[in-house]
Amino acid sequence: MSIEIEDIDAAVAAGVMPQAQADKLRAFVAERRRSRTIEPADQEDERFRFMTGFNDFFFAIGILLLGFGMMFFTGGVPLPSLVAALLIWALSELLVRRMRLVLPGILLSLFFIAFVFLAVPADLTTLMSRVNPGQVIGNFWLDAIGATGLPVAAATKALIGAAAASLYYWRFRLPFALLPIAASVVLLVMALIRLAVGELAPVAWSTLTLACGLAVFAAAMTFDVSDRDRITRRSDCAFWLHLLAAPLIVHSLISLIAPNLALISNAAAVVILVIVAILAVVAIAIDRRALLVSALLYIGVVIGYAIQSSGLRGSGVFFATLVILGAFVIILGVGWHPLRRRLIALISPALTAKLPPVPKIV
Repeated sequence: MSIEIEDIDAAVAAGVMPQAQADKLRAFVAERRRSRTIEPADQEDERFRFMTGFNDFFFAIGILLLGFGMMFFTGGVPLPSLVAALLIWALSELLVRRMRLVLPGILLSLFFIAFVFLAVPADLTTLMSRVNPGQVIGNFWLDAIGATGLPVAAATKALIGAAAASLYYWRFRLPFALLPIAASVVLLVMALIRLAVGELAPVAWSTLTLACGLAVFAAAMTFDVSDRDRITRRSDCAFWLHLLAAPLIVHSLISLIAPNLALISNAAAVVILVIVAILAVVAIAIDRRALLVSALLYIGVVIGYAIQSSGLRGSGVFFATLVILGAFVIILGVGWHPLRRRLIALISPALTAKLPPVPKIV
């Protein structure tokens, strides 16, 4: 009889063993498996827990029905929304903290953040009506928290979202909660910079987005490096952060090269392909497909541009692009491990020691 990762998770949920001991057991098992020769069919790269059974999906349906129903009856009013947030929190205590359900936890975290959004108004003018902004902390910081009635709702809501998601992660340790935390922080940074310097030029805006994406990517890699065997929840944390970092990086890079994809040129198409190739190398090296998934739209644009240049017009361009793009994804998926094995062989051993190991072939 063999013990699977799901069995360890179930033992933690039942209180048979503490989380720290479970993480040590996973690390021990991973070390034993890494010392063996692993069949290609046994490879489980980029694995993350999403559903343990249909029961998760069943709960998810109930949460969606309950959440949207409560959202209708609260009507965006602060006090009822706060009550709804507390009810969602209580439900999370049962389904997330006790039963360790992932998909229901994702939905509950989103509803909790949404109800907190509705419970705290973005414009706090009525609460600060007797305050002289110049005598307290300055107009800038009052603007940042939405206390002067100026259009800074984005900064205010981002701060609220980051706080709500952080509270949820602190209590339930749900890896998905890191995604709204990081997204809220990115929005907050962008809003504060706009408040400080005003409207940004398109190039400056894309550069700022790229910097935020790289920061989120660095945070994701921190989790990945700390769990290169991907057996603890740190791997799940990295997955959700990569899912946010990828579109930020890809979109900002492409927008710097081709601000208007409808007016793409030969030179821009070549540069886009070079960027995608570099992203592909990075994605294969770190064994994360999110970067390439985010780049599929731009690959499709280049493919469509090439097909149009060949003389094909009409709906045939769209469907021919789908065929080529689909074949590309399937071929890359099939050859992912051989490509990664060859790429890892070219990288410095000091760097590969921090990346997910490549299973041996027999």
